[in-house]
Amino acid sequence: MVQAADRFRVRHPHCDVEIVEVQLCDPLGGMRAGTIDLQLTEFPIREPDITTGPLLFKEPRALMVPADHSFARRDSVSLEDLADTTLVTLNDAHIPRYWMDRYFPRETPSGRRIPQGPATNFWPEVLVHIANGVGVSTVSLRAENFHQRPGMVFVPFHDAPPIEYGLMWPTAGTNPLTGPFLDIVNEIAHPIRSAPHAPEELPQPDTTGRPLG
Repeated sequence: MVQAADRFRVRHPHCDVEIVEVQLCDPLGGMRAGTIDLQLTEFPIREPDITTGPLLFKEPRALMVPADHSFARRDSVSLEDLADTTLVTLNDAHIPRYWMDRYFPRETPSGRRIPQGPATNFWPEVLVHIANGVGVSTVSLRAENFHQRPGMVFVPFHDAPPIEYGLMWPTAGTNPLTGPFLDIVNEIAHPIRSAPHAPEELPQPDTTGRPLG
């Protein structure tokens, strides 16, 4: 997305592109408020007022655990193991239930209850709880490269579906500049999509009724 923004600024020097972080506790709020035109997000997103593009990339999942947790000594963990620990979750007041069930489930695949720990509002809070032994939390395995700290271990899942990422934009009132930006994302992502089972090109949004920003 950063590369696409840089390329877009060169081709459209009269336009501004601002990259912002979207908090996990309110993944749809900015788009619905009209402050975000295009968002890279974790799928699934199934909302009538939001259009999603194809899958851009996948990441294997891991479990963040305290360094002294029994899971920390394992080579991998299972979704069933979540029933034997406490899961640090998110405040889900603004998060679709189907999204929470995928990433912060209440039950294992076999139906065992997963103990629910603190419901956090921001990602740094999750890291603090894990490092202090409060519980465990699911995450992308790649997160270890960016968020590793003392007192924490990342253990890969051997049976969890990957985290899938794609783009989404408002179904109505789409910014006319979203289409040209998606064209650039297509250019940059082309080597990834050339791989087997790669997603199709991003569709062009309907920009009817949205003034040029």
